[in-house]
Amino acid sequence: MTRTAHAMLAVVGAGLLGCNDLEVCGSTSQDITREDGSVYRCVTSEDCPRTARVNVCVTDVSPIAECVSCEDSRCITVIPEQC
Repeated sequence: MTRTAHAMLAVVGAGLLGCNDLEVCGSTSQDITREDGSVYRCVTSEDCPRTARVNVCVTDVSPIAECVSCEDSRCITVIPEQC
């Protein structure tokens, strides 16, 4: 088999598994809660609390790093799942 054929098989295999070149297969979401257990409310993702190392999610595609988003007026943390 040629090198090109091997590369094509790798691409097809990764596609079937749901992986991409960033090795992210999906994500999970968790509510961001206050100390009393209530959920932070928001209008936009920028309203949500986050640490300096966590970004605001900019798309609805699975991120490559943890980010925060506003979904149904709730602040959530989106956590990528590695392949």
